[in-house]
Amino acid sequence: MNLRLDSVLRDTLNASALRAALNAVQANALAPLYALPPAGRRRLAGAPIQIDGNTLDPDIQLLLRLDNLLPHTTKTDAATARAHFRQLCKLIPGTPPELQRVTDLTVRGTAGQLGARLYTPRPLPPTTPSPTITGTSPTAAQPATEPTAAGTATPPLGADGRPAPTTAGGPATAASDPATAPGADGRPAPTTAAGSSTAAAGPAGRSTPAAAGPGSGARAGRGSRDGIGRGLLVFFHGGGWVVGDLDTHDAVCRSIAAEAGIRVLSVDYRLAPEAPAPTAAEDAIAAFTWAVDHADDLGVDPNLIAVGGDSAGGNLAAVVAQQTVRRDLPHPALQVLLYPAVDLVARRPSRDLFSEGFILTEEDIIWYRDMYTPDPTLRPDPIVSPLRAEDLTGLPPTYLTTAGFDPLRDEGREYAQALAAAGNPLTHIHHSTLPHGHTNLLTLPGTTRQAHTHLTNHLRSALS
Repeated sequence: MNLRLDSVLRDTLNASALRAALNAVQANALAPLYALPPAGRRRLAGAPIQIDGNTLDPDIQLLLRLDNLLPHTTKTDAATARAHFRQLCKLIPGTPPELQRVTDLTVRGTAGQLGARLYTPRPLPPTTPSPTITGTSPTAAQPATEPTAAGTATPPLGADGRPAPTTAGGPATAASDPATAPGADGRPAPTTAAGSSTAAAGPAGRSTPAAAGPGSGARAGRGSRDGIGRGLLVFFHGGGWVVGDLDTHDAVCRSIAAEAGIRVLSVDYRLAPEAPAPTAAEDAIAAFTWAVDHADDLGVDPNLIAVGGDSAGGNLAAVVAQQTVRRDLPHPALQVLLYPAVDLVARRPSRDLFSEGFILTEEDIIWYRDMYTPDPTLRPDPIVSPLRAEDLTGLPPTYLTTAGFDPLRDEGREYAQALAAAGNPLTHIHHSTLPHGHTNLLTLPGTTRQAHTHLTNHLRSALS
């Protein structure tokens, strides 16, 4: 057995083989490696990595060990960085799930049309319970950054052993806050923003927008003419506002649509440095309002349209949630912020702890920031740093994730605390063993897969 593992190690960590896999565009190039028994993968990964009381997931550690042998490029120009990111994204998606259809279309931006892609899932089977994961939910009584004796935060748990969604007043229960209490299946029940109204059911099971006007959080009329949930996630890809596109996050959007049973609209917003801030933010706002205006054409309920994204895309989703409320526009039913970048000004301890070796580096962060905001005076503005908004009241319910091995961990936790303190319904899940960027790693088993399933179950409950 030891000889076999040693042979696998030599073969797997062969840089030329990995380069060939990249060139061949093999989405399942890593599948044989992760088909090995867990003990074998741990042996290949090497000695456990422990930082700040957390232990890196061994499957992630193995991927990082392989990544160190791939050809890396110094970020000197956007075109090269984009090409490199596209290549890397071809190795990690696994086999995309089958959908009912995928449609390329255009949506409204601030200066013309933007490319977009609509993912329509097949009708879902009955709900299955989501897996148990390690997470934290910040509350007024217990912030996410409050350590226990073991060095990690202890979440309030639901009856099924999973973290329960919380509000600023503490863990939600059926008695204290029915809007955010777990449902009978243990998954979070749909939440509404304060002051939301109820829509009346319209023809064919569709909802009639409530008389309260734009931004109402109505939740009636979820029936669908095609047997698919009437919710929609408007998704903004990550990549530091500089790299990434519809294709780099195609597998993520397909998987969300298939597993959550909702439609996903991925938006190809304009990138820096050609279009510096706040262009991407304004494009995101315009695309979301376009989706609300064209809800019937998209086959969705205008009151069940969420925004979400990973990293820089999470930043854009947070900005959309804030700005649509402040500008009195229709606002999202839910904001999904996956390890978001929310402050382009301050530097927190996690930036030093995880500055190298965990997918997103300190060099990356500075380069992306400078490309997106060449004018430093714009960085404190909430249009690019949503954590710095003076007023966070009245925002939509939030699903926010942070990762234990992420340089953006601390600012994400701080934003979660600020949202809760302002009275916004919040579900904050802290994945203590995972790094920044884990949402894209769909080919990995174990904890990474569990994190994705928790996300899609939450979306399915809230929007489908």
